[in-house]
Amino acid sequence: GTDFNDADQLFFDQIVETAVADETLRETAAVNSKERFELTFKNLVDNLFTERMEQNEEIFIRYMNDARFSEVVSQWMGAEAYRRLRREVAASDSQAQPQDGDLEAVAGAPRLKLVEGRREERYVTCVPLVPLAAAASAFSGAQDIEAEDEWPWVEWKTERQLRPGMFVARIVGRSMEPAVPDGAYALFRAPVTGTRQGKTVLVQLRDSTDPETGGRYTVKRYESERSSKGADGEMWRHTRITLTPTNPEYAPIVLTVDDEGAVRVVAELLEVIEP
Repeated sequence: GTDFNDADQLFFDQIVETAVADETLRETAAVNSKERFELTFKNLVDNLFTERMEQNEEIFIRYMNDARFSEVVSQWMGAEAYRRLRREVAASDSQAQPQDGDLEAVAGAPRLKLVEGRREERYVTCVPLVPLAAAASAFSGAQDIEAEDEWPWVEWKTERQLRPGMFVARIVGRSMEPAVPDGAYALFRAPVTGTRQGKTVLVQLRDSTDPETGGRYTVKRYESERSSKGADGEMWRHTRITLTPTNPEYAPIVLTVDDEGAVRVVAELLEVIEP
C-alpha cells in the first residue's frame, strides 16, 4: 500500500545516518544481539521521526498512526543500522589485532582511492574530488561538464548508488566533530532535494565568513524558523536560519531573514571517511 519516491528514500536514509552516529546506539550494537539492539533502536527512531516531521509529514503521520507500517519501517531501519554498526565494530577489531605480515589487516580496506576516472566509470564507480570553493561554483546549477576533466577522480566504497551531482571534498575544522573530524573526506550530493531542515550541508556564505576557518564555505547542520502564514495569504517565510555545529566549543552562525540571500546551500553531506 505504499508508493515511495526519492524524497521518501532520502528521508529514511537520513534517519538511519543520524541513528548510526549516535554513540549510545553504537555501544549497544557492539555488545548486543540484533533483537536486543532493535528494542533500543525503536525508542530512538520514534524521536528521530518526531524531530523531522516537517521534512515529510505524510510519512510521519502514517508512521505514528499505522502500527503495521511503523513496525515494518522500524524493523528495516534497525536491521540496516545494526548491520552497518556491526561492520564498523568488526573493522575496528581487525585493525586492533593485526596479523603479522598482513598489510590489509593493519591498514584496513581503503574506502577512498584515486582512479583514472574514465567517462564510462564516472558516477558509476567514482566521483570527482573537488575543493569546497570549486564545488560551490561547479554544482550551483547545471553541472560544468568541462570542469570534470580538470578534477581528480576517486573511488568511494559505499552501498549508495552513485549519481551525477555527487562529489568528495575535504573538510577543515573541528566544529562538526566528532561526526566529521578535522581533515576528513566527505561524500556530498548536489543539489539538496526536499527540505534542508536538520540536514548537514555545505553552505556558501556570500556576505560573511565562518568564524572558525575564516572561509566563505562551511559545513554545518541547517535549521530554520518560519513565520506562520499571514491572513493576507502571504507564503511561509524564514525568520531565522541557524547553521549549527555539533562541537559545543563552537558557536552557531545565526542569520536573520534579511540575511537569507547571503546564504546558498550547495550540497548535502552523505558519508564521512576519517582522515
